[in-house]
Amino acid sequence: MGRTLLLLLICCSFCLCGVSASAQDKQAEPAPPRTTPQAADDGQAAQTVPMADIHDIRPPEPAGFDPAILWYLAGAVAALAFLAGLFYGWKRRKRSPRMTVTPALPPETEAINGLNALSDVQAIDGKDFYFRLSAILRRYIAGRYGINAPEMTTEELLPKLDKAGPERSLLQSLKSLFHTADPVKFAGQYAVTGQMESDLVFARKFVEQTTPSPENGEA
Repeated sequence: MGRTLLLLLICCSFCLCGVSASAQDKQAEPAPPRTTPQAADDGQAAQTVPMADIHDIRPPEPAGFDPAILWYLAGAVAALAFLAGLFYGWKRRKRSPRMTVTPALPPETEAINGLNALSDVQAIDGKDFYFRLSAILRRYIAGRYGINAPEMTTEELLPKLDKAGPERSLLQSLKSLFHTADPVKFAGQYAVTGQMESDLVFARKFVEQTTPSPENGEA
């Protein structure tokens, strides 16, 4: 890129020199030789004899710049600006860090990771615990069954789960968990530590038993 800019500057210099030379060549051509009259003998008409040793003074050169120079300068500035833009874009693209795309985790892995973060039940406020537990299960249901569970109320979600295919016993226990969580989340009901531990154990069981197993040929 640096060599290209240098070559362009050299070309611009040659162009300016050529324009200056052409301006000098535009001087006026020498006037034809002056003649002086010479008297004729015997009454004949006067004849003119060319004077080759005397020349007219060159006319004054026009002052100021030739308008063509301005066009050459404008072209050179535009070319330099274009090359500078290309160089800046190349440097910026070279310095920009490459974005790494992290593949999404399987829904069961994401759910187990979230449940592991709730292991210390006694150190978590009951309302916060059930908000997080409910969110983990809803995201898992969305990833596993394609149900938009995070955006649904419990009353909207439960009929969808009836058609999703979980085992009857798991579905009943899941409904019970949601009915336990909603009063704590929205009505300020006190959460019992023993119930929180029991619901956490069931949440793990629900994720593990609804995860397709490779032995059954499921993905």
